Amino acid sequence: MSEHSATSASQRRRRPTTHSWLEIDLAAVRHNVRTLRTLLGPHCHLWAVVKANAYGHGAVPSGRAALESGADGLAVACLLEAAELRRSGITAPILLLAASEPRAAEGTVRLGLTQTACTEDTMRALADAAQRLDRCAKVHLKIDTGMGRLGIPPEKAAEFAGLIQALRGLSLEGVFSHLATAESEDTGYVWTQFERFTKAVREISEAGIDPGIRHLANSAAALRFPEMRLDGIRPGLLLYGLLPDAPGLEPLDLRPALSWRTTLAFRHLLPAGSPISYGCTYVTPRECLVGVLPLGYADGYPRHASNRAHVLLRGRACPVVGVVCMDHTIIDLSAVPDAEVADEVVLVGRQGKARITANQLAEWAGTVVHEIPTVIGKRVRRVYLDREQPVDPGLASESETT
Repeated sequence: MSEHSATSASQRRRRPTTHSWLEIDLAAVRHNVRTLRTLLGPHCHLWAVVKANAYGHGAVPSGRAALESGADGLAVACLLEAAELRRSGITAPILLLAASEPRAAEGTVRLGLTQTACTEDTMRALADAAQRLDRCAKVHLKIDTGMGRLGIPPEKAAEFAGLIQALRGLSLEGVFSHLATAESEDTGYVWTQFERFTKAVREISEAGIDPGIRHLANSAAALRFPEMRLDGIRPGLLLYGLLPDAPGLEPLDLRPALSWRTTLAFRHLLPAGSPISYGCTYVTPRECLVGVLPLGYADGYPRHASNRAHVLLRGRACPVVGVVCMDHTIIDLSAVPDAEVADEVVLVGRQGKARITANQLAEWAGTVVHEIPTVIGKRVRRVYLDREQPVDPGLASESETT
């Protein structure tokens, strides 16, 4: 048996019994959080953003890893995401970034969550629930400094802070906003938002109200604009070793936490002039050996990467040819004529000396890097690896640990 065959057989025994899988390195998440902490002062908060299932990495394991390595709390989009974290036993502070409906107030208080404050109805419902349950509900006032999405206009922030202060059962713990152009080369609008935020916070203080923790910076701003780190940052991409597509990023030792792998399901030789996949957008220019991968856009592999992306097989680049299908993707095997069914194929990650990054796949697909891991579907199994400590057995139901 050849060295390659022996290696392939060993790999197949260890692989998950699924058509494709993610390998998520929790030690990389820990390393990235510790690295981010070196940018911050001792009293500067770090909220690990684990919304959207931690950008596809798994909210519970990623959240635990972040907290174990220095994150002060977690941030999610909605009550459903927060409830999952609480059910797993996580007791750390959790910030709800969305504007919850009044009917969610009691659940928010019972779970001990910190609510984004930007509507009066929700604040009154939250105060009523806190009084009924004899608890104190913490809130962070959201100021819309120019994103046009959620928040109180800057000129009304002090008035709204006064409403929060007047409602028994509520505690104003922080004030924050979100930047619309933190990744843009033109930084003018970022500084406009920063100035609006600073002015609004000053007016809250002048009204005799303690604004609490001020936070503004997402991943891109945390690296590009040290002045905007204030009392806390809310990194998302950086936790997972992914870099924002932005100029002037401060060099940082980050480790990608995710790799995406599958296996070759089928191979066949097509004559010259053979159309491939829907729409016949690719026609073989010569006799061509092609392979079929058992995943497609239903699994999150971007359809817009059709005829643009490549994958790695035996450390060599194999182009994606034809339109990506719902359940299959076709690749040109010309560079690897001896490829065999069940060989490992890398979609994102390293194989030998070659590597495909999530940023590259995003560029091929014409999208942002955030979207690549976030939309990876449920059929793709998550396998949690950890060089620092044993993987929590509680994850066994959703992964095969190594």
